[in-house]
Amino acid sequence: MKAIALGSNHPSLQKVKKAPAVVLILVLVAAFLIWKRGLFGTHIHLSTPEIMGGVVRTDGETGGRLYYLTSQWEKRIFRTSSRSSSSTRTEGRLNIDLWELDAATAQPVVRRRIKQAKVNGDAKAMGMEQGILWARIPELIGIRLSDGEIVADATKIEARNPTLAGLMPKPAQAGTFLTESMQPLKFSPQTGMIVRLDDARLVRIDPLTLEATPHKESQDSSKAGPETFGSKVVSISNGMDWWAMVRGLAIQAPAEGKNGQWLGLLAETDLAMMQERHVISPQMDFSTPRRQKLHRAELKTVQEFLGAQLTFENPSVLAESPEFLMAGLLTQGSGGTNGQSAMYRREPDSVFVLSRDRLGEQGRLQLARISGPKGTPVWATALPLSDMGAWLPGERYAVMLGPDPSAQHSPMAEEGENTVPQVIAIDLKSGEVKSFNPDLHRDWPVQVSGTTKP
Repeated sequence: MKAIALGSNHPSLQKVKKAPAVVLILVLVAAFLIWKRGLFGTHIHLSTPEIMGGVVRTDGETGGRLYYLTSQWEKRIFRTSSRSSSSTRTEGRLNIDLWELDAATAQPVVRRRIKQAKVNGDAKAMGMEQGILWARIPELIGIRLSDGEIVADATKIEARNPTLAGLMPKPAQAGTFLTESMQPLKFSPQTGMIVRLDDARLVRIDPLTLEATPHKESQDSSKAGPETFGSKVVSISNGMDWWAMVRGLAIQAPAEGKNGQWLGLLAETDLAMMQERHVISPQMDFSTPRRQKLHRAELKTVQEFLGAQLTFENPSVLAESPEFLMAGLLTQGSGGTNGQSAMYRREPDSVFVLSRDRLGEQGRLQLARISGPKGTPVWATALPLSDMGAWLPGERYAVMLGPDPSAQHSPMAEEGENTVPQVIAIDLKSGEVKSFNPDLHRDWPVQVSGTTKP
């Protein structure tokens, strides 16, 4: 077969030469348009989503849910240009959102838009009652957690109770932040949602019917009843929530003629005190660095001049107990309440020890499940947090919030922004840890009236 020679002016070669040139031109045009859009267009900056007041959680067979409200500034920068000039205009608004997270995985289920405002008011979540989250934003609202609907506000409450018309308290002026004692809106697990009307009457608002009933404050707070109405939000500590840890627990209470059993953490100085004075404080002194091990002791009731006294006898270290640094036993309930018992789980019988791997800013939290009777670790895991700001245990999964100095920051991050607490979920059976970084997901999609927006 004879080869065919093509000259440089042959049409086929001209097409080949033109193709790369066309592609190059298209690439340059696209790059120019992207560059121009970056300089002249709409830019959106989102600040860190800050938790308002605290968090609440529910428990369930699949792990339950974690709920919290956040406030987040959204800044839109509009840049325009003409042949003769260019201009920049900035608009800012505050977004208040309800987050729902899966307590077993720490991952968001849905983020719902509750309100948009132009100023940052005196706002916070207060408590959960019969599936309703009470909050002030800064006006009173009740949010149904199942769908994010606002089912209670001043207008709805006055419509349900005509005698309250015009008497529901108005929010404080923008920039005014009242102390808790001055707030006309109060929530507690014992009383539910209490409103001080403008005529100074106190009424309780039912979260489902919105019926207002007279409320009389008790002069003796010690006579408050059990938590019959709901649960208060768990505030997030700036540092360590020491109240979420205790020294030990009574495994078996003393019976008539028999001693009980106690299990807890003792440093050498604590052990010496127990051996000498037969007493020990249930709350530990975390101001002094110390190492501890789990010990067992006999509990005995002794009748003294001032009445029955509980004493600790014959303390002994658990043979296989690890040594812990600055440790405590995590509590059965959330922190912030004095007198709580340590969390205890069966199969195998265990307590949960929170400690540190080292002192100083480089230290990170460690969590271990320790079983009896020898103090054998069931599992031990390193947590990414430097402090525990909030502790929310469930039957199978526990949730912890706190700072992670090594966490990745959002590309939108600016200098001087507040640190966003990380959310971690802990499987109490296996020790598996999962986490969510809200800072890295400032633009998590928002559901607004049945639609989802980025």
